[in-house]
Amino acid sequence: MIEFLWVHLIFVFGGILGGAGLLLLIRDPRRRTHTLTWLVIIVLAPYVGIPLFLMIGTRRSNKTLKVKGTLSLSACHDHTDSVTGIGRSIKPLLEGMGMPPPSCGNRFELLPDGIATWNRFAQLIESSTQSIEIETYVFNMDPTGIRLRDMLVAKARSGVKVRLLIDSLGSHATKKSFMQPVIDAGGEVSWFIPIIHRPWRASGDTRNHRKIALFDRKHVIAGGSNLGEEYIGPTPVEGRWVDINFHIEGPVVTHYFEVFRNDWQFSTRGALDASPAPIVEPVGHSLAQVIPSGVDVPGDVLYNAVVTSVYEARRRLWITTPYFVPDEPLTQALALAARRGIDLRIILPDVSNQKLADIARGPSVRHIVDWGGRVVRYTGGMFHAKTLVADDDWALVGSMNTDRRSLFLNFEVMLSLYNKDDVKIISDWNSRLMDPAQEGAKSVTAPHRMWESMVRLLAPEL
Repeated sequence: MIEFLWVHLIFVFGGILGGAGLLLLIRDPRRRTHTLTWLVIIVLAPYVGIPLFLMIGTRRSNKTLKVKGTLSLSACHDHTDSVTGIGRSIKPLLEGMGMPPPSCGNRFELLPDGIATWNRFAQLIESSTQSIEIETYVFNMDPTGIRLRDMLVAKARSGVKVRLLIDSLGSHATKKSFMQPVIDAGGEVSWFIPIIHRPWRASGDTRNHRKIALFDRKHVIAGGSNLGEEYIGPTPVEGRWVDINFHIEGPVVTHYFEVFRNDWQFSTRGALDASPAPIVEPVGHSLAQVIPSGVDVPGDVLYNAVVTSVYEARRRLWITTPYFVPDEPLTQALALAARRGIDLRIILPDVSNQKLADIARGPSVRHIVDWGGRVVRYTGGMFHAKTLVADDDWALVGSMNTDRRSLFLNFEVMLSLYNKDDVKIISDWNSRLMDPAQEGAKSVTAPHRMWESMVRLLAPEL
């Protein structure tokens, strides 16, 4: 009798979990692949798959949003007259989704490699007199990480406010004790959504992939690089990843600060400080716009911006990304762009550090090549840059990969550039990548294609 009751309770509990899971799945019918992935997992292993889905599988986690709140960026003067070409289609879309207009008066500086990024990083740390605020996905315990930590310790001891926001999954190998010297010196360190956390507070599947470093709230270094030897450093290192970062100053810095402040307050459950967002005076001629995405931003703003650029491009569309796993609508949009004669180039590593992502990209790569697009496989090492160039008028650069995790799940931040001179800087950097490269899609066997399809089902969760 007791055994019968236990079996009955298990079935009842399983039915309740299954119903809850299905209700959450059908709330997002647009992402069919994501839904199918979880349905397969739930059917094959319901008592594991259903609780797992309830913990990490919801794309727009209400529990995270309730705690974190909606990210709101302050308004600025509208410079519509300065926007040309494809930017005239992108700008109203972004503003319609809650983004402030682009701000003029910024100074944009490309940091083309890990040494240049380190040198600017070190210079700005040294010159900071009030605050250093950094958020990153990875902070490694290697020679670069040790140097950077010790420099931050020295600044904290001198009275500079030092704050570090580190993603707990991206930096899972970094021991808390490694950051203790920063705390002992008077700095603050917070770990974004700890791997083991209260399940009602946030979804553990949503990671902070943003890379932002603010210095005195007047200068910003951002881009694709994490903080470690394989990304940046004062000297050349064999196997260092190819990446792109930038230094920017001017009014757009205010919006980077607002992004950091919102992330910090969510992670620490406390206010950053009582001071308002800084008002940064114009220093240059770059027209730029900060575009964050994630659960704290209504809609899939970056995804929609990318799709719009694909359809609106008239001459060229160049995308660089280490992981290329777009969803079906974006894949087809790219193929159609190639078919109508756009100079479409997808620049990615020949072999990345994520084997499953390399496998999952196969169907999209072949479809785009079959329809006339160019897929350029960089053979000079691990390629980690994230950029988009549309015609000569608009570019994106920052932390977003062209995969479903970055486009729909992670917290990301990109810089939108509207000046032809700035766009040319990004496109020229991309052009230099195409020398040590091969083009086209690799031929694969029928069993490999089946394996690709299976791995692709997991793409939203990679």
